[in-house]
Amino acid sequence: MPRIRQRTTNRGTDSEVIKRAAEICIKENKSERSVANQFEICHVSLNRYIKKLKAYRDSGGPLPECGYRPHTRIFNNLQESMLTNYLKNCADMYFGLSTKDVKKLAYEFALKLDLKIPPSWTKHEFAGDDWFSSFLKRNNTLSIRKPEATSLARAMNFNPVNVKKFMDKYDSVLVKYKFEAHQIYNLDETGITTVQNPGKIVAQKGKKQVGAITSSERGTLVTMCLAVSALGNTIPPMFVFPRVNYKDHFIRGGPPGCVGTSNKSGWMQGDQFLEFMQHFVNHVRPTQEKKVLILLDNHESHLYLPVIDYCRENGVVLLSFPPHCSHKLQPLDRSVFGPFKKLINQEMDSWMKSNPGKRFTIYDLPSVTSNALINAATPKNIMNGFSVSGVWPFNRNVFDDDEYAPSTVTNIVLDSTYNMQPNETSNNTETVITNIITETLNQESITISPESIRPYPKAQLAQKMAKKGGRKKGTTKILTDTPEKNEIEQNANKKNNIAKRKLLYTEARKNKQTSKATKKKKNKIIDESDEDDDAFCTVCSELYSKSKSGEPWIQCHRCKLWSHEACTKNNFTVFYICDNCEADDI
Repeated sequence: MPRIRQRTTNRGTDSEVIKRAAEICIKENKSERSVANQFEICHVSLNRYIKKLKAYRDSGGPLPECGYRPHTRIFNNLQESMLTNYLKNCADMYFGLSTKDVKKLAYEFALKLDLKIPPSWTKHEFAGDDWFSSFLKRNNTLSIRKPEATSLARAMNFNPVNVKKFMDKYDSVLVKYKFEAHQIYNLDETGITTVQNPGKIVAQKGKKQVGAITSSERGTLVTMCLAVSALGNTIPPMFVFPRVNYKDHFIRGGPPGCVGTSNKSGWMQGDQFLEFMQHFVNHVRPTQEKKVLILLDNHESHLYLPVIDYCRENGVVLLSFPPHCSHKLQPLDRSVFGPFKKLINQEMDSWMKSNPGKRFTIYDLPSVTSNALINAATPKNIMNGFSVSGVWPFNRNVFDDDEYAPSTVTNIVLDSTYNMQPNETSNNTETVITNIITETLNQESITISPESIRPYPKAQLAQKMAKKGGRKKGTTKILTDTPEKNEIEQNANKKNNIAKRKLLYTEARKNKQTSKATKKKKNKIIDESDEDDDAFCTVCSELYSKSKSGEPWIQCHRCKLWSHEACTKNNFTVFYICDNCEADDI
């Protein structure tokens, strides 16, 4: 266990006080005793510090220290400050160090500084638990946290360039249409499964395994589409069920005003999204004079041409987020869907306990969703989501530099043509990198730092991380504007033409394979019939078609099989009987 020692004396002098006193003695040439009495410090300590300070200024070397320092302390305050800043920067880049990595780094850092370390450090080649526990207590800005898994695509694409492009588009829309809070909506889908994540329970201490009942091992997914406004209002959701035919009883007990639809997969598709937009227009009642704005991601169903045409006709402006940035820019992801998932798990736990022995099905989801949605999509949560994402009130500088830190690892941003270009950075990105990597310490007097031992993560070949081929990467755009709409239409036509050519090629190939198989089958039948008609010798097995021309053959009287006359014994009188038939008579 770590040792906890309480300090019993007030020995030692404040470093700032003794530094000021030493400067007065050197610059104003005053007596050390008089200055020590003036600052109420020990004149011997002041004299010792002045000697160290003069030696430092004359010959260089490490800056002299002052004040009380425990004899078991490995690093001084400055060195621990360097280590703390390094750990914070790594965590901001989403490459944080584990406790084992921190101990290993501390050991290597102490060796590099040539400090006195305990023998156990040398034996195990990493710092001990006592030091790590004390280090966290001395630096209370650090703590052990469980990180949230973040994809590389999100880390790369959430950068100042992409955010600036979205904010510029959003600003232009606000200026053009003069939208207010009640006219700005955010729309997104989330998946709900029939197998919940059980919450914590009270059980026997020390028991190795504690279980909780779920409906099945693998659940069935139902998609819920929700739209909320910056004023805190909610549009009744729509459920997409994994069924071919939709029935009205699917949404029995669901949130008031909710609607439902279905398809084979249960995911949102273009036709289903068009139904939701009709449902949205029915509740919001936008017009060409009073338009509304919907912020949404670049999902394929949202780029469905009939949806865009319907929105243009009914006064709905669609603005898409940059790719892989919804975890920061989308209000629903920031403040609504997180509490919703926790609450729906609690509701499903309660349902399983209230209905022992029954299975939870997709038809029970709307009823448990109703209470969870009411408690999660509160006006406060919704407005907080719009606020922290900078959407409303509009704030293009809502994100700090450390939030862009993960993108500096790959150094990949989007250029003005929306194509992935490696090793291109804007002024904002350069500022981010400088703020994160540059230490606030005096680099002239400190040549050894944790970064020199374990450099910050950086992709060596950024171009390899750019995705090659496949679907073209989406960008933030106003989907209902004519240029963007025409581009989407051209892409859709191109995609349909490619699909038609693939279908024709597949059908032609299939027909060709069928004709080849039919021809081969016919040839096989002919060959087999020829082989059946051709006779062979029962003695030497030679085929009649391969025998010599004019060679005499003779047929067995009983089995009707043929043989060469040269192969027979010629001892028969009237009828020839082969050796096989004679063997049967014995």
